[in-house]
Amino acid sequence: MAVKILKNKQGWIRVVEAFFAILLIGAVIILAINSNAGNSEDIASKVYENELSILRAVQLNESMRASILNLNDNNLPLDSNDSLFPQDVRAKIGEKIPTYLMCEARICKINQECIPDYSSSSDIYTSQVTIFANLQINNPRKLAISCSLK
Repeated sequence: MAVKILKNKQGWIRVVEAFFAILLIGAVIILAINSNAGNSEDIASKVYENELSILRAVQLNESMRASILNLNDNNLPLDSNDSLFPQDVRAKIGEKIPTYLMCEARICKINQECIPDYSSSSDIYTSQVTIFANLQINNPRKLAISCSLK
């Protein structure tokens, strides 16, 4: 009878060992998945933060606002590599772009889709602001910027 009880306890011990082994493997897999997902979210938030910083710098500068608002409607949308794109805005954007990003900008009418043309195989992050008016001009425009990692 004592041998039968001992065999029965060994069976339960093996079941508990198998349960903990499965639990341990599952925990390692979940941690690996979460660590990869966290990195991409951190990168995306950092890129969006940089984009908004660039856009706000242009949006809050009166002379750059005026150069955007003074653009002729017939020339819009304008890409940042276009010769009619305001030089001061292009310079400010170029100055503020971090070294790990490649960015393109576009200025559009308020009712146009304003996504810069971008030929990159990696993830593209796009942000935009609206520039409505200044004291002299009420001619709303959108300024969009799209960036990808180098």
